[in-house]
Amino acid sequence: MSHSPDSTELNTGKVLLIGVTGGTGGNVVKGFLEQGVTNLRAITRKIDLNRPSLAKMNDAGVELVEANLDDEASLAAAFAGIAAVYCHATSADSAKPDPQEVERAKRVVQVAKKADIKHFVYNSAGGADRNSGISHIEQKYKVEQVLKNAGLPTTMLRACLFMEEFWKKYTRPSILKGVFPFSIQPNKPIHLITTKDMGRVAAYVIKHPSNYIGQEIELAGDVLTPKQMTQAFSNAQGIPVVYKETPAWIFLLLLRKELFDLIQWYRTKGYQADVQRLREEEFPGLLTTFSEFLEETNWANQELTYESLGF
Repeated sequence: MSHSPDSTELNTGKVLLIGVTGGTGGNVVKGFLEQGVTNLRAITRKIDLNRPSLAKMNDAGVELVEANLDDEASLAAAFAGIAAVYCHATSADSAKPDPQEVERAKRVVQVAKKADIKHFVYNSAGGADRNSGISHIEQKYKVEQVLKNAGLPTTMLRACLFMEEFWKKYTRPSILKGVFPFSIQPNKPIHLITTKDMGRVAAYVIKHPSNYIGQEIELAGDVLTPKQMTQAFSNAQGIPVVYKETPAWIFLLLLRKELFDLIQWYRTKGYQADVQRLREEEFPGLLTTFSEFLEETNWANQELTYESLGF
């Protein structure tokens, strides 16, 4: 695949971002801005500049527009004058899929078709094409099919496990105290990606449409076993961290069947991104290693929380 400068179609037109205003979505925006794609419009249900994430996007020059994925008329206005779309999500991030996710995608697709979008980049899930049987991954695949059946020019970026997950309150406090509890075998490789890299790669893909329209890419920036991750935590914290393989059935006791199923899938199948090729050939300089991520996010700073990771 040629990455020569002459294939760069730099004038990307205005890019619409969907699903980037909650959680760590702001990092996606940072990734776009870092890649020099600054002509951005982001959908939000309500423009409230008292929300730090929205205020920061606004300050960075991102045009904010009120639209609701459940209301087709509001979407039409958001799509006016848009050349390309990056859709991070059409529902909140959770192990249990939201039945609205596919319905909203259908609505977005209708409007995108009418607006004659030139390129639609979708943040899908690694394993979406492999009959995972995991409800939220299968649902992402359904959204992929909606996009394809509509005949939209698409690129599927199938994200592996977001590194930001380890910042959540059910994992990080324990790691900071020296124990990394996780339900995966110590030597099983895990494919990892940051949300910022999703933005970086999406921006790159949008800048090189002829190389990427029609492509489906399983995306990870690093691949490490839990044992290697434990070492990275030790290095970042300056104290020894030990790995504790916790039994997956605990999630069944907690009535979290979706999480149990996902962990079983990680344990037996898991992601398959070709990290070396992605880092060296496809997206050189765009992908963050796990150690770099821990350093960039100031992992060891006890004052910081998952909420600090946003824009």
